[in-house]
Amino acid sequence: MTNTYPQNIGIILLLAFLAAIGPLSIDTYLPSLPAIATELGVPSSAVQQSVGAFLIGIAGGQVIAGPLSDRYGRRPVLLVGFALFFVATIACALAPNIETLNAGRLLQGLAASASPAAGRAMVRDMWAGNEAAKAMSYITMAMVVAPLLAPLLGGVIISVGHWRMIFWALLIFAAAALALVMIKLPETNGPAKRGDIKLINYFRAYGSVLSQQQSWAYLLCGGFSLATMFAYITGSPFVYITFFNVPEKYFGFLFGINVMGLFLGNLINARLVTRFGYVRMLGFGVVLALFGAAMLMLTSYLALGGIMAVVVGLFITVGPASMVGANSTVGLMNLFPRNAGAAMGLFGVAQFGLGAVASVMVSVFYTGTPVAMALAMLITALCSFFAFIWLLTTHATAPQQRSY
Repeated sequence: MTNTYPQNIGIILLLAFLAAIGPLSIDTYLPSLPAIATELGVPSSAVQQSVGAFLIGIAGGQVIAGPLSDRYGRRPVLLVGFALFFVATIACALAPNIETLNAGRLLQGLAASASPAAGRAMVRDMWAGNEAAKAMSYITMAMVVAPLLAPLLGGVIISVGHWRMIFWALLIFAAAALALVMIKLPETNGPAKRGDIKLINYFRAYGSVLSQQQSWAYLLCGGFSLATMFAYITGSPFVYITFFNVPEKYFGFLFGINVMGLFLGNLINARLVTRFGYVRMLGFGVVLALFGAAMLMLTSYLALGGIMAVVVGLFITVGPASMVGANSTVGLMNLFPRNAGAAMGLFGVAQFGLGAVASVMVSVFYTGTPVAMALAMLITALCSFFAFIWLLTTHATAPQQRSY
């Protein structure tokens, strides 16, 4: 297949920015949860429900946003999504009670789902094969770096102002996204590509996606990889601050080390994917993450190496997340070039749904030591590895679908 567009760093950076809005919305306000509970006069558990509300919205919304972008185009879905996000963010900023805040967060999640569903599908509209994987590396990096940096941003905002300022900051991001989509983003799924196919047929595409073993393998491989990172995000504050007694002002530094790992993983993938192919690079990332998770689990269980062993283990485990996410995304979209939006909708459900499960696992396993986080990360890394092995068997039995 011939690429429709030349590789354009401006478009890639814009898509990366749009993709980061959802993850930023998830984690930026996490440092403010205690303050919200105090001001609204509710227990912490009630405020924590707002996190779940957003995850439900962004996961479920992609099931709708994907087919809509396939039928009506990418730009309309993105414009409506960010307009709704703008309104929902104002509702959160002005929320007088926890019920309004939770409802606003649910609507925020539904609106934010437009970006991963339609935005990532635009990559498949413009590029194919390893060229798409190269572009997706940068977009996926934004999606995995954003939730790592978001708590730092939220911490800075709440240290100088009120928790509602966090939502006003998100409003600025939403306004910028709306303006950039209107001014800079081309429509990559125009009427000539869409034809006169009815909307219901695009929803039926979910059946086609889920009927293939390769689809399930890509969904689970990429989904469990992001779940590994969610386990890290959930567990690391307790590990560093509570267990190792790291001062809160230094937590951001330790948290940010893995951002460099993600940049490194993205750089390696972008440089090598056109040479080795996205399937081989996917395998490299999965194996490296499993090695890191196994090392982290061993040192945590045996209490070896102290905080340095945890830092190194996390760096090796979290770093490949952008690589695995980018290549599994492209592999799935290459199977369904005419239904890339629907495919990305399901991919989003897998990522955020399994990420929520991983966060729960950390809480369930928690014993006051790094073992809970390490165990959750090892389980998700193992699941991602087994999904990749399954993918290899599907390629072996379906050579006509290989894209190395």
